[in-house]
Amino acid sequence: MFYLDTSVVLALFVHEPMSESVGNWVASRRQPLAFSDWGLTECASALGILQRRGSLAADSTTRTYMAITTFVNTSCEFIACASHHQIEAQKLLSRFDLPIRAGDALHLAVSLHAQTSLVSCDKQLVAVAKAIGAKFRNPLSPPASRD
Repeated sequence: MFYLDTSVVLALFVHEPMSESVGNWVASRRQPLAFSDWGLTECASALGILQRRGSLAADSTTRTYMAITTFVNTSCEFIACASHHQIEAQKLLSRFDLPIRAGDALHLAVSLHAQTSLVSCDKQLVAVAKAIGAKFRNPLSPPASRD
């Protein structure tokens, strides 16, 4: 199973340079997908930022969030974050040698507990996953990524 982080899901619904490549990767994958409630929270936050910056109109922001929610509900196994995910994220964050942010630590913790391959376009998050021996995939890289 592939656990998608927010960078991947946003690229599917908000046009950016990597959107086509990410869309092609998602369309060609053979394993099921997973996403979390934390990912939906991050998507809402990112869309709000885009709207406030003037990159998305209010009606477009709402439609995009609804499309993301529909995609998650119909195409992904939904994982609710729980206290054990928070504890794992805290363990990752307390490894002060790892360059990881709190939100990314939570994505990685969810992926680890679900025993999935983390899918991210965030090079720093992929580097941390590699450093701790987690399964990962960057859809912008050749299939040699560990999974």
